[in-house]
Amino acid sequence: MLDLIVQLKEEESLAELKSMLAEGVDHRDLLACFMEGMRRVGTKFETGVYFIAALIMAGEIMRSATEILRPYLKPGHPNNKGRVLIGTIEGDIHDLGKNLFALLLNCNGFEVIDLGVDVPVVNFLQKARELKPDAICISCVLTTSVEYLKDAVKVLADEFPFAKNRIVVGGTCLDARLAEYVGVSLWARDAAEGLKICQKIVHTNPAV
Repeated sequence: MLDLIVQLKEEESLAELKSMLAEGVDHRDLLACFMEGMRRVGTKFETGVYFIAALIMAGEIMRSATEILRPYLKPGHPNNKGRVLIGTIEGDIHDLGKNLFALLLNCNGFEVIDLGVDVPVVNFLQKARELKPDAICISCVLTTSVEYLKDAVKVLADEFPFAKNRIVVGGTCLDARLAEYVGVSLWARDAAEGLKICQKIVHTNPAV
């Protein structure tokens, strides 16, 4: 199935997914397979083998697979593992990665408060003050929204000190240089990496 995903064969990969679910294959292994497929597609894009159309197709395949898997991904007990505030930054309406991230958090026992897309910093700040989450995760896919992201990080850190070491940024446009530019040390390129960061935050620095 992994090869079908990487080759962007949507109908075949989704049919295989349904067949393997019917055979009793663990849904978590199947989700991991699709995430690995997305990673490999991303690598092909970065090396010039695939172009933007391939990324769009891969996103649609992942979206469909997530919908198929959703009934099998039973949420954990809310707030057992912590509370996470998430949203896509102002000026950016991408939600595929954010939604997958929210699903993974929920299935691993986190309580998730999703502010949606095109979220201004004031909304993040208001909810952070109200809920005191263990982590504030901000998605940014468009480079044109990086300045909004930088402003959000600064405002949250300045006006809400509790959040200073709990801000996590994520998105395909991010790398170590951009993370340093916006003022964060915690950043992730994909949902699986974001989950690990949130788990580490809760383990080492639980909210009070």
